[in-house]
Amino acid sequence: MKPVLSASRRTDLPACHYAWLQEVLRAGELMVPNPARPAQSYRVDLRPEKVHSIVLWSKDYQKVADDPGRLADYPLYFQYTINRYPRLLEPHAPDYAQTLRTLEKLRRSYGARQFNIRFDPLLFLGAEDAAARLSAFARLCADLEGLDFYGCRITTSALAAYGKVARRLQEAELTVQQEPELLLRVAREMAQTAATYGFSLYSCATPLLEKVPGIQAGVCIDGSLLEGLFGGKVSRAKDSGQRPACGCSASRDIGSYLQPCSMACLYCYARA
Repeated sequence: MKPVLSASRRTDLPACHYAWLQEVLRAGELMVPNPARPAQSYRVDLRPEKVHSIVLWSKDYQKVADDPGRLADYPLYFQYTINRYPRLLEPHAPDYAQTLRTLEKLRRSYGARQFNIRFDPLLFLGAEDAAARLSAFARLCADLEGLDFYGCRITTSALAAYGKVARRLQEAELTVQQEPELLLRVAREMAQTAATYGFSLYSCATPLLEKVPGIQAGVCIDGSLLEGLFGGKVSRAKDSGQRPACGCSASRDIGSYLQPCSMACLYCYARA
């Protein structure tokens, strides 16, 4: 049974540390700082024959689409966050037109089932902002249909308002509305929109949203799905390092919180 590598929940490696990622894959091994005890580290064997698959997390896969390099030696699963929030919230995320070009290019080389399109977290700066979220989601579903992404997953979630996230939003003088009634209303409309276009909608670690018909409990790193896509056997054990509501299978994350992400999104839990 080979491990699944996560690259990475802790920072955006494909967008911000791509040369480093290629370098460590070429080296075939890596010492990763323990996130709880940075003075300690653990070794990860990166040789392709010792890895089941790599789960990538990013807002910008342009570099991967242009030249996968050493990633071509591994089965890949893409967690692709596409929110279309204003620059105030996502200062350095790629513009939507560029994202569509990248999606189109990736689709030529990878199957639709290798993608989890993440429209998350849901963040409302006012009741009227909910309409903008729904409009952005409908456009995304229409564009995914046009790019033949049938079979991909689409995932959403509620904002995890960690202390540092709340502080960041407060310093930006932003008031976020997260009332359960508003979340459920938006989620119901999103589920209907996804179904209209033929897509499945999942929830990431947000049990509230699973009450909505048409939204399934999501598993971002899904051992069963990865086995179905790429064969072999992977651990089905629950990843003990995640939030209680997270259903992800165990993986080995090769990123570090010490590697800064230039996206600088205000809602990001990984930022200091």
